[in-house]
Amino acid sequence: MKEFRSPAGDIYHGPIADGLRDVIQSFDASSLILIADNHTVADCVPSLNNIIGSVDCIVIPSGESNKTLESTQQIWSALLLAGVDRSSLVLNVGGGMITDLGGFAASCYQRGIRFGHIPTSLLGMADAAIGGKTGVNYQGYKNYIGRFEIPSFIWIDPKFLNTLPQEEVKDGLTEIVKHGILSGGPLWELIAKAKDVNGMDWISVLELNTPVKQKIVEADPYEKDVRKTLNFGHTIGHALESHFMLSGQALSHGKAVALGMLAEAWIARQTNLMGNEDFQAIIDVIERLLGPYEVTLPSAGELDHWLSGDKKKSEGRIGYSLPERIGLCRWDLAVEQEMVEESMNWLSTQVRR
Repeated sequence: MKEFRSPAGDIYHGPIADGLRDVIQSFDASSLILIADNHTVADCVPSLNNIIGSVDCIVIPSGESNKTLESTQQIWSALLLAGVDRSSLVLNVGGGMITDLGGFAASCYQRGIRFGHIPTSLLGMADAAIGGKTGVNYQGYKNYIGRFEIPSFIWIDPKFLNTLPQEEVKDGLTEIVKHGILSGGPLWELIAKAKDVNGMDWISVLELNTPVKQKIVEADPYEKDVRKTLNFGHTIGHALESHFMLSGQALSHGKAVALGMLAEAWIARQTNLMGNEDFQAIIDVIERLLGPYEVTLPSAGELDHWLSGDKKKSEGRIGYSLPERIGLCRWDLAVEQEMVEESMNWLSTQVRR
């Protein structure tokens, strides 16, 4: 077991059998309740029960479309029925949807009760579970209702990745690639050398990834300045995700953000913020590890509704986070609508239909 302790949250890496029971017992909780989706309750919760015993579990249907206020109410009703109080502990077992939703529900119930995360997707292990962002989607907008609330602990056990199809692994790798672009150094070097997702040493990758996210969150827990760099790829990416969600077509968070990083890296290059060598290195890594993309993209005009409602918008202006080079990113940058349109035109040449 390896520990990463930080004001941004204590994170344990290793097999859950190596100490999860002791960590839970250290909270001296009056009761313990799990939140999972219909996949993780079958694939992951049984191994937890072997370690911590049989525990009541609230089950939410899987999928981003269920990250809603209605699901939150379902959780609150179940917590109330189970007699959960302020001395209880909620354990969220699942991917980013469950950790976002379960963390939000726990952070509001009785004005806040303790919760921990056991992320079971690479996206959850790499990003969603770390940093204290909780929330739900609202009227098509991603994570529009939520809170900043640091979990009591996070336990990352790469064995759960064995339950994932390759496309879900790529979704999580998207956020790791983003962290590598932001940080440079050993994480970027490891990613840049990888030929594809097969054969990745996930233990090493995740142990390099966690401190990158923790350091940024610790420096800026409420996203006032440097934490905004984590939004690289997410302004256009979230707009794409919302567009496809409302249209009833499937575009995963990872694919949307990867496409967003391509478009936003292109903007950084075209505005001469970033040099061509770093731009090409970023494009090569994204296309090699995260592609191909078989999707018919909307126009910039079709995305405008979602971009104009971006929750990071301030004083009527969308602030983009764009890399200046690998290892350095700037935030709160203004981008003209014409440049967004041109980036979408360029992006359409990079994807397969």
